[in-house]
Amino acid sequence: MKKYLLALAAAALIVPAAFAKTDALSLIPGDAVTVGVVRVADLRSSPLSSAFFQQTDKITTDGDAEQFLLDAGLKPSQDIDLVMVATSPRTALGKDADVIIAAEGRFNVDRLTSALVARGAVTKTTPGGTYLLLPEKNADGSAKTDKNGAVAFPDGHLALIGTEDGVKEALASRAAGGTTFATTSGLGRDMARIDAKATAWALVDVPRAQRLAGTGKISGHSDQANALNSALRTVSTVALWATDGGDAIKLGAFGLSHDPETLQLLEDTLRGALSAMRLAVQDKQPDLVSILRRFNVSRTNDSVTINGSVPAETFKKYAAEHHSK
Repeated sequence: MKKYLLALAAAALIVPAAFAKTDALSLIPGDAVTVGVVRVADLRSSPLSSAFFQQTDKITTDGDAEQFLLDAGLKPSQDIDLVMVATSPRTALGKDADVIIAAEGRFNVDRLTSALVARGAVTKTTPGGTYLLLPEKNADGSAKTDKNGAVAFPDGHLALIGTEDGVKEALASRAAGGTTFATTSGLGRDMARIDAKATAWALVDVPRAQRLAGTGKISGHSDQANALNSALRTVSTVALWATDGGDAIKLGAFGLSHDPETLQLLEDTLRGALSAMRLAVQDKQPDLVSILRRFNVSRTNDSVTINGSVPAETFKKYAAEHHSK
């Protein structure tokens, strides 16, 4: 059953939304540690599409997953418009987390439900609504009894996928008219700093995310990685976003901190990283040098931001090269 959960989740992850009371963004848990959003509808005519939709191609080469999508009548690249992914801690100091993926689009609820039930899913009912519990298998073939994934289809335009507790919480939040993440959560209030037109974005509460992950380090052994590791110890929030501007992809990121030394370290590290990247590509990919020079690093009393843009043709070129490798 894990393959079918992955098929649904990965299909969703290759995906314009206001905060309606029952849409995907209204279901971000109030205590979310990480949040990511992809507006798939904006990607269908975007140069980003080849990089995202190739993930669907990988799914459909798996026989079981392909048959499931056929039985369910789901075409991810056509049927899904927006996806929100969030993680939230199960306990204040623990390392276990619940995950919820909320996808907006067009879903044939009857066919999806039948396809999942035929593969062993069990219908469960809560005050917030009905969901399907997806059975998992242990190494010996016996069914697991905990940490099973779950899927719910509150209506033909919304799908919920994740851990059982995550899906149950999302159903309860929808029944209550949505969460208060955007108005009462510190992380939620930081969303206002992200480009409102962003095609895809991610927001991370760094200290809590590090606790869940069990690490506070960026992989790598370079001086820049070591510098960033030092800076991240007192960074409160990190965000990244990409905006499809038609002829270019606008990229941005910020880190928040109330420690002046941390902000200075972040600024110096980012400027140094840009310089190192220009040196690294000037011989083999000289066209990237001028692009990197246009990236800007700025600082305020509580943040460091980097932004710039990559021409659509350049993005498509390097995405195709990466895909071919």
